[in-house]
Amino acid sequence: MNCKATINWQTIAILTGIGFFILSLCLQAQQDFRERAALTLQAASEDDERNLYVLTAKLVQGVDREATLEELLSFTDDHVMGGMFYAYQMIGTYLHTKDFLPDELRSEIHRAYRDRTMYRGDTENHWVMYYTGLYLAAQTWPGLDGSEWFNGKSSTENLIEAEGWLREWMHITITIGQGEFDSPTYLMTFLSPMLLLYEFAADPAMEKSARMILDYLFADYAVKNLRGNYGGGHSRDYPQDIINPLTAPSVPWAWLYFGEPDFIPWDNPMGEPRHSGWNIVFAALSSYRLPEIIYNIGTDRSTPYVLTETKRTRNIIRFAGQRNLPVYKYTYMTEDYVLGSLHGGILQPIQQHTWDVTYVSNKPNNTLFTLHPYYSGKELAMFFPEQKKFLADEVDRYHKVYTDPDKWNASSPYEQTMQYKNTIIVLYNIEPGANHPHIDGFFPKTLDDRIELDNRWIAARHGDVYIAFYPLKEYEWIEEEVNYRWSSYDLQNGVIVEVGRKLDYGSFDDFIKHFSAASVEVHITEETLRVIYKNRNDDILDFTYGGDRLVNDELVDFSDYGLFDSPYLQSERGSGIITIRYGNKKRILDFNKSTITEIE
Repeated sequence: MNCKATINWQTIAILTGIGFFILSLCLQAQQDFRERAALTLQAASEDDERNLYVLTAKLVQGVDREATLEELLSFTDDHVMGGMFYAYQMIGTYLHTKDFLPDELRSEIHRAYRDRTMYRGDTENHWVMYYTGLYLAAQTWPGLDGSEWFNGKSSTENLIEAEGWLREWMHITITIGQGEFDSPTYLMTFLSPMLLLYEFAADPAMEKSARMILDYLFADYAVKNLRGNYGGGHSRDYPQDIINPLTAPSVPWAWLYFGEPDFIPWDNPMGEPRHSGWNIVFAALSSYRLPEIIYNIGTDRSTPYVLTETKRTRNIIRFAGQRNLPVYKYTYMTEDYVLGSLHGGILQPIQQHTWDVTYVSNKPNNTLFTLHPYYSGKELAMFFPEQKKFLADEVDRYHKVYTDPDKWNASSPYEQTMQYKNTIIVLYNIEPGANHPHIDGFFPKTLDDRIELDNRWIAARHGDVYIAFYPLKEYEWIEEEVNYRWSSYDLQNGVIVEVGRKLDYGSFDDFIKHFSAASVEVHITEETLRVIYKNRNDDILDFTYGGDRLVNDELVDFSDYGLFDSPYLQSERGSGIITIRYGNKKRILDFNKSTITEIE
């Protein structure tokens, strides 16, 4: 936490007796962070994983220093690790440990930025890592001509190019949103480089920009954090993390900064231990402290709230007529579960996760969702320059499951959603001949109950969280290792999901009784797929595939969505101003003026 402003205010407020209490809370939170950071560095330094994060921790902790220096030297010649990952990780290791490095090793690291190719990559997270590494390397070794750099450009040219790209990325992010947004896997590939930039940028203006974009990224993450679960729809997510959220690479970051979940991530009782390359080492070493207001937003779930927001697609090069389409997101957060969704369609190739309900649990696989496991060369050709007839097989070589009919991550041009608070309707209008013409749902075996009612509703329960699931068409169950796969094969199809809690809905028997009598109005013709549903709160959702979304006869207009709109985050698209709120406090990030304003 950054308590500087609070501490300055204390000089006045201390006289009232209120100030000391606030200061003590802030200092306690800082102490908790320091303790978790110390645990991180200790654990990483004792690990035998071969990567630059672990070597950094070992050098800082003074563990096996001679062997570690020898291992680090090998990284200057080992080309197995290359490109953008090397570009930023090696300079991060160098800057954090240079006081421990002999002159010869410093020279060898410098030489690596001359002799080895630094591939720039082809995604947003790749470019952030690459240009952060290039910026800090060019700053570290100034005044060199192009013969001393891998790309033939001088130190000055590399610094100017890197700064220009980073500033443009920040501008795009805070005006129309990230392209690789809300990813449990790739969150840290933005946070970790920005922490390095904040820590080591010599230019005060760049340091300030890094500080502000970190506040933005953490606030964006905090408002969707539920005890370590990353709620809502995701641009990029891997199947193992989709079906088991508390094993995702984002979990150590939630633990380090929010103190949640309540277990140490590298000893994860939810599944296999996940070190995620120990990328939180740079965070544990950073002087950046999460502002108290963002910490509170990330941990206070006492009052349910709605978050609507706008992100963007990654750059589209074909078949759309627009470089970045808007992505509309809806998230409903409670202290027991989070229901979140993207509006549907192809918004991110390969790894899109359109919607789910994730609930708090001490058991693994605490989530439920559906998808159409679509794949297509045309989908990939929207975003990648190769010929579309080769793309599906090429992507399958790297992501393994892309063409798999049983995969758990996919975008589909035939999927659309409508969400209002705790209720979501998901409609599928699959074209004949589309790859994998069926829809699947994930029902974990760790549910306490899964009951099929006579009127097609399925009632599920985990603890005091209840889920009502209504399939529009016939289906079958397929038992798998950790779940029951719900599958339905009609091309015009869909589901309705309503989530409740004992606190709001009474006993599970009462919940079942209500949905045993609940009705759904469905209109399906060759031209129309329409559902009208009145939920238990008497809200009427009227959704036509490819047409209007109505809530209580009022049209849902996505153009009304801001960059953020919630009790905690507000920003108009294109404004460059982010307002972070908690209680009576505000933190205003004005990227136009490069100012941070705190209002008590």
